[in-house]
Amino acid sequence: MKILYWLMSALIAFVMGSGTLLHFRNPTYLLGFIPWSLPALPIIYASGVFELVIAIAAVVPRTRGVAGLAFAALCTAYLPLHIWDLFRDDPVITPHSAAIIRVVVQFLFIGIGWLVWKRFKPATGFVA
Repeated sequence: MKILYWLMSALIAFVMGSGTLLHFRNPTYLLGFIPWSLPALPIIYASGVFELVIAIAAVVPRTRGVAGLAFAALCTAYLPLHIWDLFRDDPVITPHSAAIIRVVVQFLFIGIGWLVWKRFKPATGFVA
């Protein structure tokens, strides 16, 4: 069971690290996810920094639990954007089946983050 939690932590680090690269190397791809009324590039860059922090925290044993919780929270925050994209006339993620899979994967990511949090959460009274 220990290896399973380690693999989930590694997955979090990989997903967040890959996301960080996308946010900084190709931010224009992500513009379509941000509603037009919000400042898209600052949001994309800020979330990229947040993803980098989560990726690093996921590989440090002492911060692994908090990384899981932050991963679950960020995936929860992204979920409405992915659902919105699923029903748009001009979705960012195509084909439609890929957009459906992306929403399902988002729920899996939330669950993985929560499981990592529950397994590695600090014993110092930090309650979520």
